[in-house]
Amino acid sequence: MNMLIADDELLIRNGLLSLDWKSIGIEEVYSAGNGEEARDLLLSAPVDIVIFDIRMPGMTGLELAAMIKQYSIDTAVILLTGFSEFEYARQAIQSSVYEYLLKPFHPREILETVEKVKKQLEQKRYQARIIREHEEMMGKTDVLSQVRNHFPKLSGLMEEIISDMAEQFAEPISQRDFAEKYHFSSNYISKKVKQETGYSFIDILIAIRLTNAVQFLTDGDKVNEACLKAGFNDQRYFSQVFKRVFACSPSDFKKQEHVESQLRFHYILEQLSRKQAE
Repeated sequence: MNMLIADDELLIRNGLLSLDWKSIGIEEVYSAGNGEEARDLLLSAPVDIVIFDIRMPGMTGLELAAMIKQYSIDTAVILLTGFSEFEYARQAIQSSVYEYLLKPFHPREILETVEKVKKQLEQKRYQARIIREHEEMMGKTDVLSQVRNHFPKLSGLMEEIISDMAEQFAEPISQRDFAEKYHFSSNYISKKVKQETGYSFIDILIAIRLTNAVQFLTDGDKVNEACLKAGFNDQRYFSQVFKRVFACSPSDFKKQEHVESQLRFHYILEQLSRKQAE
């Protein structure tokens, strides 16, 4: 696992960085001297466990923990806090914090706490994987789960963007919308999507919409209904991209039988991307 230590006190930060993290299975440790640096690292790199000082310039540890909770980032939070701040911190965001460490603390206490949190996170992820595999076996995996399973190792920012695309596919969403939401440029969002997924923003969005359209068609919706429900406002364009992937029109598709793999997001994305490259 990877970890991020964020504390504006250099002495404490260096002391934490000097501990033998590899002895408890922490392979890489990032560091940040303020809340904004910590936020940027969280949104650009996979981080499993964070240790935040409750008070930092830029963003406090509480604000960072709240952001992790808001964006559903799969990261365990440990807060460093003074005695006078402890009750406030515990009440403020109890549900999104795994552990609290009261200053001053012993290095052994830090290592033991992180090791305990690491085991809790491993158990949580194991349970999530079992549930996901069960859903797949039972054929109940929806499009959102398909998309998340196809891109399992994304940064916090990218996971949020991809999930938003899968949930809001019927709305007129664009790169510019996400750029405004996350306070980055549209070009930055475009590059990050391509860098982390290997696909363009538009290919992923179209593949998500086509996957939903296929589901609507197989459920018995008419072509124009499936087109609108899946987020395509132009039925001619919908038919063009549909034929590019399936080599037939949506109406002809309804008359045919298809193997399960052809109805899945990963197949549609691969076909769409390959046809775009030709």
